[in-house]
Amino acid sequence: MASKTRHEVTDVIVVGGSVGGLAVGIMVADHGGRTVIVERQRILGGSAAPEPEHLAAPASRLQRAAGIDDSPAALVDDLVAETQHKIDPALAALVAEQGAPLVDWLIDRCGLPLELVAASAYRGHSRPRLHSMGPQGGAALIEALERIVSRHHRIRVLRGVVVTSISRDTDGRGCGVELESPRRSDPKAMQGAVVLACGGYAAADELIGRVAPNLAAFPARGCPTATGDGIRLAEKVEAKLESLGACAVTALLATPSDLNVDPTIVSYGAILVNQAGRRFVDETAEPIVVAETMAAQPGRLGYLIFDQRIADAAGTHNPHLARTVLPRVVRRATTVAELARQLELDEAGLALTLDTYNANVDLGGDPFGRDRATNVLRPPLLAIRVIPARRRSLGGVAIDAAARVLGVDGAPIANLYAVGGIVGGLGRGGSSDEIPGMAPLITLATARLVAAAWQAGHADEES
Repeated sequence: MASKTRHEVTDVIVVGGSVGGLAVGIMVADHGGRTVIVERQRILGGSAAPEPEHLAAPASRLQRAAGIDDSPAALVDDLVAETQHKIDPALAALVAEQGAPLVDWLIDRCGLPLELVAASAYRGHSRPRLHSMGPQGGAALIEALERIVSRHHRIRVLRGVVVTSISRDTDGRGCGVELESPRRSDPKAMQGAVVLACGGYAAADELIGRVAPNLAAFPARGCPTATGDGIRLAEKVEAKLESLGACAVTALLATPSDLNVDPTIVSYGAILVNQAGRRFVDETAEPIVVAETMAAQPGRLGYLIFDQRIADAAGTHNPHLARTVLPRVVRRATTVAELARQLELDEAGLALTLDTYNANVDLGGDPFGRDRATNVLRPPLLAIRVIPARRRSLGGVAIDAAARVLGVDGAPIANLYAVGGIVGGLGRGGSSDEIPGMAPLITLATARLVAAAWQAGHADEES
């Protein structure tokens, strides 16, 4: 049997059981390819489970049903405007074109009940185009993909197995991997096209310390599986790496649950206080500024304070926030004194802060320079204990239009592909990846590009 051989040959080897890895495995297998997914962990899905995984998808059938006029070109225009032209327009156009087919695939092939988020024309999007995976977000997506993978007769999953290197033949073609497994029955090497799908490197402390030392002090608790394995494998085969110093941070990682809180909640009026109950920053400033300021506070944490009106408004943008995150992380109190006791904050300091903030809202000013505070905070009050953290790496390997990994010379490395978090992104390490819905779109779109490239190459071989 194949599983008893020490060297095996297959069509596609997917390095990493992330969402991108599972998706590309299914897509290739559905096109007739024998696929092996190699995952070093026992569980699949990478860091997607606690995320909303909203998908930015222009011109989808759900948009058409809602009477919304959208197009891939409109999304690219939005990305160009939001990133101030710091984007690869050709790659962005290719990714944007995958959005509508991916909505169809997720609904029809994966059985996910996607919903168009009607209130999603914000933070870089000129019209509603975010599609929700449901209240469970990334967890539901992983469950749907894993269910298909487990039943697919052309997909095999090796769990707890480490890819130690990518093998290349004398012509420099990526053509297989070397494996390390505790089980004697697993192969020691495999031959076939290789897809790097092992996530980013936000949790790779040594690498972050080298390429982004200013972020090294921030924990990466929200993305523990993003350990940079793919980057290290890519380096060994002289792949082109871009903008490794680019890494997104958040000041709103709920602790101890390690769930990311959508920053939309701040735009509606939530404030941050420290253990003395005092504000310390313009909450709407750049995430790195807020995170660094919070890291200088006692305990290196903060408390996000808001009210039910704000929670309801933010929830209209993000069903995952409303139905999954807030119920798990929120403290609720009918008075300032009660909230201070629950959070162990200085009651007098918190009361003064809220009175001052509300008065400044009425007067139209803010001592920290915040210019979007338009509503006072009224009981019942809600609060979340948050910490600053690394959230997602934005740099990574360079790819071409077929999601082939480029070498340091700029030429594609044959039979070597990359999907998801390991990809350098549409902005080559820029902010396009942080626009809502773009990271899931990039992940699934690159998976679709790989499957199409494999199918085209397979057809050429047969003809």
